[in-house]
Amino acid sequence: MTTIFTEKTKTGELTFEFSDKWKVCKYDEQSFYTKIKYQGFKGVDFIALSSNGLLLMEVKYVIASDENSSLRFTVDADSEKLKEIKILLTPEQLKTVIISSSRPYLVDEVSKKIRDTLLGLFASYRKDEIELSPYAQSIFTNKNQLILVLLFLERNAELNKEENFKPLASHLQLAIEQKLSCFGNIQVGVVNSLTLPSALKISLLENTPRSSL
Repeated sequence: MTTIFTEKTKTGELTFEFSDKWKVCKYDEQSFYTKIKYQGFKGVDFIALSSNGLLLMEVKYVIASDENSSLRFTVDADSEKLKEIKILLTPEQLKTVIISSSRPYLVDEVSKKIRDTLLGLFASYRKDEIELSPYAQSIFTNKNQLILVLLFLERNAELNKEENFKPLASHLQLAIEQKLSCFGNIQVGVVNSLTLPSALKISLLENTPRSSL
């Protein structure tokens, strides 16, 4: 039996269908997660389990251009703007004031969500939480279990095109892999509605944009 979930963001709504290959849940709506998120934990949107491994899936819907989006897609995206501000400060001020971009770096945000989700699953394993038990047991009773990290990054029609999306996806994939390499058997994929592999047996049923963020 397939499972259908809708992920609502400030920018729009995406409805996914997971085939019966997957046992899936909306992790950020699980009762156990709602308890620990107030302690500073973040979580991915979906966790799913198949015979091939555990899937941790984060969904981002960013229609705005790289320059105008609420996220940075490269770590140094705002470096020139920061330099302009730092020039206005005295050497003494530079020693005591930290100037940084208010836009989160997407790689850092996704990596933290993955780490916190794994820690949340560990906590649920220790607490014998029934809802998350299949997912937690799959990685904490099998050290060789594959963990598949999937960032579903939907952009506007122009930025979704292969020639624009593929270089960004490659950069993000490599950067996330480096951040999570300490966890062992992890594979990272960065896809959109045009590049979602059919072999995953996950389909995008609806794509409804709402704003240009």
